[in-house]
Amino acid sequence: MEKEYKKIVDLERMYFDKIWDIMSSPDFIKDLREVSEFIQNNYKQLSDFWGEKNKVKIAVERLIRFHSYKKLNVIGIYPSPLSSDMAIVTEDCVINIDAKTIDMNGNAGDDTSIHFQKNQITFDNIPFFKQNIEGLKYHGIPFTPFLNPDYKGKPVLSFFLTVNYDDNFESFKLKHLSLCIVPHKIIVEVEHNNDIISNYKTYDYINKEQALLFNNPKYMPRNSKDNSWVELQGARNSTIYFDKSLEHPIFKNTQCGWKKISEQYKIVVYGGSARIPKGNLTNRLSSNGESWLGFKRLELS
Repeated sequence: MEKEYKKIVDLERMYFDKIWDIMSSPDFIKDLREVSEFIQNNYKQLSDFWGEKNKVKIAVERLIRFHSYKKLNVIGIYPSPLSSDMAIVTEDCVINIDAKTIDMNGNAGDDTSIHFQKNQITFDNIPFFKQNIEGLKYHGIPFTPFLNPDYKGKPVLSFFLTVNYDDNFESFKLKHLSLCIVPHKIIVEVEHNNDIISNYKTYDYINKEQALLFNNPKYMPRNSKDNSWVELQGARNSTIYFDKSLEHPIFKNTQCGWKKISEQYKIVVYGGSARIPKGNLTNRLSSNGESWLGFKRLELS
């Protein structure tokens, strides 16, 4: 474990520096500004015919692919569809880079954390709300990774490039960009004791159609909560209700947890997307104890 940990932490540092050099380079910034100018010059047309407020995401994804294929030692693509926007294979690892775009006009609060899906990380975090209640075990709400931690003996690494902009419904302007790395499964085990996620942004539930498949009306969404349910508090004042009378339809030897969504109470299964504060990813150490940054930011405005 120690040897593998040292290898991976040093690969994370090396490729973070390489990717940052690419994404903060004059060539990349020039292309990004060209995209911004195109959006601004064609703002009304894009708004009228496309209708998407996020006008830059697809272009950022293209830029990441173009510059990464040119400047990283790519020897192939990662074949699994359970991966980030771009996933490539190098001589020593698999690199996943996901494009994040944040409109600072209305969504500035999203810039403090990195948000990700299960197909973008390799680690198992401790399930939220997991505990024993009145002699019963509640499994909690897991966030099960879909991204394999290795591929053909090479570690799979997860990077996130975020481009922040301001779109006031009349004009478009770039603000800043940043890069962060969400640590590999082994790094999370060693450095964070499998507890790095701050909270879930969304959840996966059992809906009406799924409940019918279980052939048990007790799993159906409800319009009101039962008085016997036990209220449990989580991160950022999130609340679920522990139902000690109903066994979970998916997780064995545990009871159900209900959460209110769209004016109904539904059984929670998994975290759908999750957050890690960027500040928690910034200060890193190499295998020989040298400090390095796992989060960097560049002003564009």
